Amino acid sequence: MAVRLSLLISVLMMLTPRGPVDFDLAIRHCRVIVGNGQVLADGTVFISGGRIARVDDTRAADHVISEKSIDATGRTLVPGLIDAHVHVEPWTVPLFLKYGVTSVRDLNNDPTYIFPLAREDAASRPRIVAAGALIDGPGSFWKNAIVVDDPLAADAAVQRAVAAGAGVIKVYTRLRPALIAEIVQEARARGVPVAAHLGRTTAVQAALAGVASIEHLTGIPESVSNDRDRLISAHDDFFGGWTAAELEWASLEPAALDRVARTLIEQQVVLVPTLALHEAFSRLADPLLQRDPALADVPDSVKTREWDPADIMGRAHWTAATLAGFARSLPAMQRFVRRYVQLGGHVAAGTDTPQQFVVPGASLHRELQLYVAAGLSPAAALRTATVEGAALLGIADRAGTIAVGKDADLVLVDGDPLADVTALSRIVTVLRNGQVVVARPAPAR
Repeated sequence: MAVRLSLLISVLMMLTPRGPVDFDLAIRHCRVIVGNGQVLADGTVFISGGRIARVDDTRAADHVISEKSIDATGRTLVPGLIDAHVHVEPWTVPLFLKYGVTSVRDLNNDPTYIFPLAREDAASRPRIVAAGALIDGPGSFWKNAIVVDDPLAADAAVQRAVAAGAGVIKVYTRLRPALIAEIVQEARARGVPVAAHLGRTTAVQAALAGVASIEHLTGIPESVSNDRDRLISAHDDFFGGWTAAELEWASLEPAALDRVARTLIEQQVVLVPTLALHEAFSRLADPLLQRDPALADVPDSVKTREWDPADIMGRAHWTAATLAGFARSLPAMQRFVRRYVQLGGHVAAGTDTPQQFVVPGASLHRELQLYVAAGLSPAAALRTATVEGAALLGIADRAGTIAVGKDADLVLVDGDPLADVTALSRIVTVLRNGQVVVARPAPAR
């Protein structure tokens, strides 16, 4: 009898109409690029308490009540974008959000400035995973670098950085393979990955040491060139090393690059190419560079002083011929990125903003366009700034895809970025932790 009564109660509960479910916000009738390969042609995403609470086909969700709704008919919702290589400055923060960048990885900064921002994780700025000050060898180009010259000093530097809040450790050009290996071992013991901007250590050596990511495609020419010793010696001078390696790309053999790529992939190294940076440096003497509409958001003091082309070209001893060599090398870098993905490697989009003419936010869109120009599909390019970026930053449980339980970091754009990657720049709305932080009229169709 008790069993029958329990069954009857269960049936009555299923038949009884349930009350409406209330959510803070619903984004209705949009194409939803989930990020895991799934696309909802007509979906609705519900947000509650700053998190994604429900993702559904619109036909199944039209009756569901929310406090506020956004009619996104004809538009596309994508996960918040991730820039995996930046250096946050106060003026850059609103620009990241303006361009839909809701998470960043800061790879060299004043620890007293960046770690408090990373800990606070406010909706008014991107989520930050920070390294603090980079770790380098004696004679570092950077005045704020933590300089180490033996294993004990290297271990202590990692320990202090992690204790202060570092979510990643950054190693730099003057470190030899043995010290990078020591830093990786110490960082791994504390559950923190290592990002590498290489010089005196090749990409293959860094990969075998266990670095998580290689920045700017550094160390790859040194791994491939027939004149490796010359390239490594050039890194005794920061600009000299960058210049020599950059120019070398145009002459590297594809078969040798493939061998290096396979080794890096076997070691699970993520590439953060920063092609937008390489392109910007190649165009420093191009007057059209100064006419980029995105520069309107850059403070005049930055444009006239920090971004003065004559200044950096003078300090680096770059001539018009040098820049022309950089331009010849860029397609080789693009081909390597495409091949790396074809071979099964992971690429996370990063820009190194705010280096000269690498505008925060806008440069990430340019980075993705350069990937597509290299031969990646728009879907694959978008993945580098969502799923791959989230995995590299260690925030895949919170970001990178549109899924229930994740933070509501979302970007609504006009058009279909899977058909045309430039649609990502036609931003209508940006949400950070469920709060609308950017809302603008959609561009004319």
